[in-house]
Amino acid sequence: MLTTPRILGAALLLLLGACSLPKTTAPPVPPPVAAAPQPAAPAGAWVWSGPLESAGTRLRGSLGGAAEVSQTSDQRLWIALPVETAFAAGRSAVTPAAGAWLDQIAAALRGLPRAQVQIVGPADPRGGGQNLAVDRAASARDWMVMRGVPPPRMAVSGPAARGRGVAADGRLHILVGERGAP
Repeated sequence: MLTTPRILGAALLLLLGACSLPKTTAPPVPPPVAAAPQPAAPAGAWVWSGPLESAGTRLRGSLGGAAEVSQTSDQRLWIALPVETAFAAGRSAVTPAAGAWLDQIAAALRGLPRAQVQIVGPADPRGGGQNLAVDRAASARDWMVMRGVPPPRMAVSGPAARGRGVAADGRLHILVGERGAP
């Protein structure tokens, strides 16, 4: 029988385990494009599947106007959340508004068992640098891990060099992709 202390202990162990996941650098991400028929992807490339399309449609409707959801040219689902709503200035803790968004994203990810997720944390315009950006991405990942998304499917990073990276625009970026058959 699980008791409250055991549940809290298990949750703490899960959170601490997720915090020890390796941090990666952000891959360059092409800008989102409108959904259009795409040629067959080479083996191992990202593929745009029906479940991924369905998840994108649901998230577009449920996240509201402040969040952007679209398909990238490399066939991934791109979600961008505004930093000023997602995190307090100089902090990496997820705000209640961002928590509600991440709950919906986590629910969609639980329905995509093959999906791999890249979370790119935003820098704070008032300072904090790369470390704060990576901590913000890790906070978003940890939030979704606590809602049932397996940690091995997610990678976190901060923004790439200014002007080249996706998080240089001050948004939390979440890229969701499914790989084609090898």
